[in-house]
Amino acid sequence: MGMTTKREVMRGGSNDPEFDEYHRQFSAIEQGAEKLIKDTKAFVDAVTALFAAGAGFANHFTTVFEPLSGEYDLLGNHPDASHTIKSITTYQEMMEELKALIGPELELIESRILGPANEFQAIVKLIRKTITKRDHKLTDYDRHNSSLTKLRDKKEKSLNDEKNLFKLEQEFEIATNEYEYINSALKQDLLRFIELAAHFIDPLFNSFYYMQLNIFYLILEKMNNFSEATKYDITNVPGSQIAADYEEKRSDAWQQIENLNIIKRLISVSKMVQASRSQNLGKPVVGPSNSLTPPASRTVSSSSFKKSPPPPPGASASRAPPPPYSPSPSHEENQQTSYTATKRAPPPPPIKPKPKPPVAVKYVVALYDFTAQADGDLSFHAGDRIELVERTASTEDWWTGRLNGEQGVFPDVENRKLCSGDMIVE
Repeated sequence: MGMTTKREVMRGGSNDPEFDEYHRQFSAIEQGAEKLIKDTKAFVDAVTALFAAGAGFANHFTTVFEPLSGEYDLLGNHPDASHTIKSITTYQEMMEELKALIGPELELIESRILGPANEFQAIVKLIRKTITKRDHKLTDYDRHNSSLTKLRDKKEKSLNDEKNLFKLEQEFEIATNEYEYINSALKQDLLRFIELAAHFIDPLFNSFYYMQLNIFYLILEKMNNFSEATKYDITNVPGSQIAADYEEKRSDAWQQIENLNIIKRLISVSKMVQASRSQNLGKPVVGPSNSLTPPASRTVSSSSFKKSPPPPPGASASRAPPPPYSPSPSHEENQQTSYTATKRAPPPPPIKPKPKPPVAVKYVVALYDFTAQADGDLSFHAGDRIELVERTASTEDWWTGRLNGEQGVFPDVENRKLCSGDMIVE
């Protein structure tokens, strides 16, 4: 057959060296396109954040050097700081000009670089989908080839074996034609795509380089002009003179700041409380606790049972008889009684949610052994009951199933004849 001249049969499946080389180059292009899009977005976001931060610096400096909004004649009131105040205004205006100049450059990157790169990535995804389909066709070919080889090598064949042999030969021929078609088309188109991708990426990369260079030149030009207009000239100036000029500019500002009451170190609240407690030690403290009488004890002294002199006649009529002796409850009993009175009843138990109705689970029974040929495939043996997770109406797609805790795709029932047509519903 023509397959043996183009493909190498290896352990675990067949192999096409020519296609594998094209696939390796395609994978490199796929990763490069993804990285180009990622780096371009990162550059645009970084430049945008750079100018947002620069505008924020200008606003913060303006707030620091103009604390009193609307102050009349700010430069006249602070002549020593006039150069700094003017520099802040210049810096704020420069950042606004830079932001206006860089904005169109960033839009150009998004339209000339990101836009075409995203379209290129969409084409790459379509090719990747076709390569995945080709891998499925290769898996079908290997499976039919293995079944046909086993039956042909069988020495004694029954009548059913002869019937199955004819059926397997037909299925193998169909699988061979389908694989040959998609494999040949991919090898031709991948070679052409790799050549066109090189012609597409090279000018795109060069354009991105010069767009970045233009942005850097604009920033350098503006920042250089600002530094020339506002810098402190130190040409041919000794270091001692620079320090002396700095001290002269600073004047007594730092000493005035240190004399402000709002920055002096205050005694913490905890130290003040501790000092107050140490002064009050030894003094009698009059409070609610001293006014309380101690609780009565259950032990009654013998003097309380001594007989008292009888009351005079008539006194019993005017006075009520003394109540019988009943010792006062202790403090612990009062607490226990109060706790018992205020104790609340426990809340009722939460209502249990109603159980959801069971979902019917569908299974298919494998007719042959199948070994996973790529990532995401599901391996199984003949007679295994595979839980059906997802199925599609297309005859080109594989089904998704679960077996022994593992989930993956496997050939569908109608097209691949791998599993029994009757599904088991539980």
